[in-house]
Amino acid sequence: MNRIEREDVSVGSGIIATYQRMPQKLERVFAEFIDNSTQSFSDHKEELSKVTKNSVNKIIIKWTSTEIVIEDKAYGMNRDDFRRALKLNSPAAYYSDNSRSQYGMGLKIAAAYLGDWYSIESTQLGSKEKYYSVIDVSEWKKTNPTEIDNQISDVQENEHYTKITIKKLQKQLTNSIDKNLRKKLALIYSNDLESGDLEIFLNGIPIISTDPELRINLDKNSEYLSYFEDSFEFNDEVYNYSGWIGILKTASTDDAGFTLSQYGRGIKLNYRPSEIFGKSNSFQYQRIVGSIMLDDKKWKISFNKDEFIWDDGLEKAFILSLKANKEIREMTSIAGTLRKDTPAKPVVNQTDAVKTTEKLKDKYSHLSSVKKTQIKPFIPDQPNVIIESSENVTANIVNISWESVDYSFDVQVKNDDPNLEWFSLQKKDDNNGYYIIINGTSEYFAEYSKKECKDLIVSFAITLALAQLSSVRIGCTLDKSGILFNQINQIIKNVK
Repeated sequence: MNRIEREDVSVGSGIIATYQRMPQKLERVFAEFIDNSTQSFSDHKEELSKVTKNSVNKIIIKWTSTEIVIEDKAYGMNRDDFRRALKLNSPAAYYSDNSRSQYGMGLKIAAAYLGDWYSIESTQLGSKEKYYSVIDVSEWKKTNPTEIDNQISDVQENEHYTKITIKKLQKQLTNSIDKNLRKKLALIYSNDLESGDLEIFLNGIPIISTDPELRINLDKNSEYLSYFEDSFEFNDEVYNYSGWIGILKTASTDDAGFTLSQYGRGIKLNYRPSEIFGKSNSFQYQRIVGSIMLDDKKWKISFNKDEFIWDDGLEKAFILSLKANKEIREMTSIAGTLRKDTPAKPVVNQTDAVKTTEKLKDKYSHLSSVKKTQIKPFIPDQPNVIIESSENVTANIVNISWESVDYSFDVQVKNDDPNLEWFSLQKKDDNNGYYIIINGTSEYFAEYSKKECKDLIVSFAITLALAQLSSVRIGCTLDKSGILFNQINQIIKNVK
């Protein structure tokens, strides 16, 4: 049964359109929705775990040419929460100290910034009511309403979600926006993503948080990485902070800098005060990376949650403390002396690797007695077909059916480029045809010269390709699903 009730929106309805003209960074706009969802999930994780097998907060963002839909499976809203979501300047009566939803303007600002029309739909776990309202910003500009319809429907008690639909879009999604949005959201929510509590999908592809690749300390055969914990006094208050600092393997003005976080959420990204990082052309500015946690309510943040409020001298005191910190001082000094052409040294020690392999053989020897499912070997349809005039390239055309899909792999073993990745998968055509490129000069496989060993290596490469394509079928793009294989390639390069 459906019924309509009126909700008071008299405060702020006439000025909501002004938020469309306020400069905003897209990652901060979407962060408003994600903050509400992650806080809802965190506050009610125990209740949610009782009704779901996997207690993970999944946020799905779909951005097409006509609409943006943001849906989560968190706890959902009750009637009071929903009313606040419709009304500007309507915060809750109480927020916990570490709440990410401390301000009552986030959702409205974000939705109005993205489009001229949006709807909010939500139901809370344990409730039998679902709420739905539409805000037509273009009409609000003209009429300045004081009330809005809330359509209330009956639902099952175990339903729980919030869904925001935005239309009459102010922006269109481009490849550049997609790439930047993924990168920044991965930084802001790296803690949640890495813990497994949060999954974010943008148009079916997961947003993934990855650790930066750090330079290797040749003397210690380990990464340039240090952890620190420190404090300082300002206006008779003690301010604490902790974090880590490292040196990027490849200099990057986009990736370098500190991420300043509060309660597991990135606030200020790529923070590079000149007192520590120097000018933009310095090695420190392009190489130093790290994260600093400011987990204390004394560290105040702006209502947009993208800046710290510290222009009263607090930031200067903070910078002086960072500059004096032993670990930070040592790492920035080292970053200024390293050069691009300094030879890298493998992290893996060859002797240790051999010992580890022998131990693993003994540990898993009993598995040989376990009956295995028999899989037919990969038999090339056209063995040893030369597809290029060069004698340094050989190829096999291999047709395989896997998960009800017929694949055709053009397997190329190249022996003329030692810098080539050991394994790569590339799209060949629109009929499930792919190139599998294998570097035949890899030192990793140098001792395996017999034909049967070569066949095994080719079969292993095809197995990797099938695994990668399976991940594509469940939502990854070909490039994103290749992250694991990129790491495999790096290991093979460094293990001799």
